[in-house]
Amino acid sequence: MDLADRYSNAFKIGSGDITWLGIIEHIAAKGKPVLLATGASEMEDVQRAMSVLKKHGNPPIVLMQCNTNYTASAENFKYINLNVIKTYRKVFPNCVLGLSDHTFGYVTVLGAYALGARVFEKHFTDDNNREGPDHKFAMNPKAWREMVDATNILERAMGDGI
Repeated sequence: MDLADRYSNAFKIGSGDITWLGIIEHIAAKGKPVLLATGASEMEDVQRAMSVLKKHGNPPIVLMQCNTNYTASAENFKYINLNVIKTYRKVFPNCVLGLSDHTFGYVTVLGAYALGARVFEKHFTDDNNREGPDHKFAMNPKAWREMVDATNILERAMGDGI
């Protein structure tokens, strides 16, 4: 990670490292923006990691709801729990919210956007038929364009609340 520091504008802490406080401290001390994925975490894990980040220079943080079920199954959607984004908005009101997603399509992105998420992580491929664990649920260029267009339409449809 130190070798990549001079080439990186931000660091992502994967959900598997959310309890590795030493690496979180090390990353926070660099003062760069941090994307924190929270899959497979309890709220106390998230609060502890956020506390460590804030203690060490308070870098800009993107707090990401995350599904760690990397399957291409439609059953995967039952694990997304987008409403966690509402909880994060209440508990961490000064964070940018996001979604680290491993599902088919982009319906979860639209739901997360409507709940206040503004940063989205999706796997990307040039061909969904390639070999490998991620290609089946990854976004191809056409699907990516559709996702961006649908999100822009949703943004306009959300209005200003008045």
